[in-house]
Amino acid sequence: MKRIDFVRLRKRAGISQRELADLLQVRPSFISAIENGKSRMPDEKLDKIKEIFELDDLDDYMVEEYSEPAVPPHTHPMDQKDTLAQLLNHFHDLAHQRERGHSDQDVAKDARIDFLTKRNDRLSERIDDLRDKVDTLREENIHLKELLLKNGIQY
Repeated sequence: MKRIDFVRLRKRAGISQRELADLLQVRPSFISAIENGKSRMPDEKLDKIKEIFELDDLDDYMVEEYSEPAVPPHTHPMDQKDTLAQLLNHFHDLAHQRERGHSDQDVAKDARIDFLTKRNDRLSERIDDLRDKVDTLREENIHLKELLLKNGIQY
């Protein structure tokens, strides 16, 4: 069964659980429960999610729901309480992540970097515009002072 990867979706947009909860008018703990696979997002909220993240569909963010990995044929069945078994499962999962290329965290970081880079470019342009305005105002101020002095007016 598949579910929406809200963590990756949120991180791509650079918003927190609290911000998403506010936009969806739910509690942050509910968003956390959804991200941890303990709850499901109600279908009536899916259209709002598409609107928030400006998406036509959520297919790119669908992932297989977490289930216990099958025991590889070269190992013995493991008790999940066994620390060694948990460690082996963790290494197994990490190995498969590397096989897929970028991990979800890498993709999220790249998306966040792109977002912040674009934001930085917009802010730099805004700063340049404001500096130009300040320079224009300084020149106008100097010109006004010259006119006042020329006409013998104290300022």
